[in-house]
Amino acid sequence: MNRPLRENLEVVEEQGGEWVRCAACGHRLCGAGEDWREACVKRLLPPGRMGPFHEIMEGRALLDERYCPGCGVSLDATVIVDEERPAQRVAPNRVTGEPLVLDAGSAAVVVLDLNTKAEDASQPAQPLIRPAGVFLDKARAAAVPVVFTVVVWEKDTPAGAVAGALARRDNEPVLYPNGYDKFLGGDLRELLEGWGTDTLVFLGGAANFALLYTATTAARAYGYTVVVPLDGVYAHSDYEMEYTLHQFTVLPRVNHRFRFSRLAAIDFR
Repeated sequence: MNRPLRENLEVVEEQGGEWVRCAACGHRLCGAGEDWREACVKRLLPPGRMGPFHEIMEGRALLDERYCPGCGVSLDATVIVDEERPAQRVAPNRVTGEPLVLDAGSAAVVVLDLNTKAEDASQPAQPLIRPAGVFLDKARAAAVPVVFTVVVWEKDTPAGAVAGALARRDNEPVLYPNGYDKFLGGDLRELLEGWGTDTLVFLGGAANFALLYTATTAARAYGYTVVVPLDGVYAHSDYEMEYTLHQFTVLPRVNHRFRFSRLAAIDFR
């Protein structure tokens, strides 16, 4: 009788005993209860074989892979970490904000998912509410149009309203797209075309969800210039924020469309 032990490994009863063998080729490794890993072919590989984020493990980890001696199928892979050596994590393409003066006649502000829940002190977006409100007043004073989005499942509920401190005006649309990419459904694109917009300033987030998907579509699919105020967007962790900003700097053929600034350093003329 055979019973699976793990992928590509099984325990078999034969010749009066139980044995661990390769399920792919039948090569017997050891008796049941013994350490089958010791009977494998072993290779220690550098972090470069660990996937796209291997840089954080350079110099402090190896990939221990075990293979069947009979057919070479992979039986196990374990990361061995040297705890005495801390990870060195240097972010590529770290961005910094620059002062920007935008044409008020061709700019628009897109406020991503700063609904009433964002005003709760337990929410990562809460610290944005006051500075975002100040920035929106600056944009309104320059007659720059503003549009809000809220996640679709909050529509027609108390949480479906824009955060009160943002002082939404009656002529500022609220959209409820069914996806992280707020261009889904076409309403956002239609509004921007009607306003003659070519530059979008994004507020809110979360960075690795609504901001990442919407800003990418804005630059890649529609050719907008995308402005990201570093203190005007949020994420649930530093890593998620850092990855999102890095992604904008490496998007093929459109990374030049992204500009990074800070709320107080963006002006309209």
